[in-house]
Amino acid sequence: MRNAPAYEVRNLTKTYIRPEVLANDSLTFSVEPGEAFGLLGANGAGKTTLVRQLVGLLVPSSGEVRLFGEPLRPGRDRRVGRTVAYLPQDPVALGEFKVEEAIRWTGMLRGYDATRARIETSELMDALELGNVRDRQLRKLSGGQRRLVQIGMTLVGRLPVLILDEPTSDIDPALRGRIWELIAERSRTGAAVVLVTHDVAEAEQVLDRVAILERGRVIALGTPSELKARLSHRTRIEVVLAEGVAVDPHEVGRTISEERKVRGRRISAWVPAEDAVSMLEKVVSTFGLDALEDVHLVTPTLEDVYMELT
Repeated sequence: MRNAPAYEVRNLTKTYIRPEVLANDSLTFSVEPGEAFGLLGANGAGKTTLVRQLVGLLVPSSGEVRLFGEPLRPGRDRRVGRTVAYLPQDPVALGEFKVEEAIRWTGMLRGYDATRARIETSELMDALELGNVRDRQLRKLSGGQRRLVQIGMTLVGRLPVLILDEPTSDIDPALRGRIWELIAERSRTGAAVVLVTHDVAEAEQVLDRVAILERGRVIALGTPSELKARLSHRTRIEVVLAEGVAVDPHEVGRTISEERKVRGRRISAWVPAEDAVSMLEKVVSTFGLDALEDVHLVTPTLEDVYMELT
């Protein structure tokens, strides 16, 4: 349906019978084309159960999922394969396929001709640094390399919807930024992206809106800026003591706040935003600049909101 959201989720509820667990409880939200939508929550919050319903692998107990305006029929809706590219947490069972074959054949199954599939496969392998294992079977790869191949298989074909469940798990930190760039590029060019992740700090740069889940319910929904505004009344002071100084970090922490965190030489604490500068000046005047290796005033991040709510 023209101009319809990519996904509309209406009062979606999923209850497992044995044992009885309410995994999703009356979830309602939408995802627009060109939007990167994040699902954040601790283990057991209901994120994976939700995305399995979005791709038709689970039947809801009640409620409805609409894909581009039409009700999704779990298990028998051919639109999912033509419309949605799904990256699950679990590894794919394609052990005998070679890296280049797995990505190229996925592109052809999604409608590319052989030439276009080969070109896009080559581009993705370069971006994901898979060129040196292009002819290696998937079963002979490391866990991180298999995950990169799965990401390539998800991105190839440029389907209008991407659902990625923990895309950067097992990935070398040096490549994570590249993956977030690829995901952001897809949303910028019109794809609807549903992203499940624990890497809140990394994902914040690509997310347009966020739903935070706890015990199967959406407890917060909005843009990162809207959610961070909930904590705009406070600022975090971070202090690192110089190595070898005869200063007790707990004493520094008590100077800032009774509710502080001390990890070795690192002290952090939240204070009212209007008091942050004067409190930092108090720390400097009390202990001296020579006792401090580093000091920061940090405004709230999306990860802070996530931690506060969950």
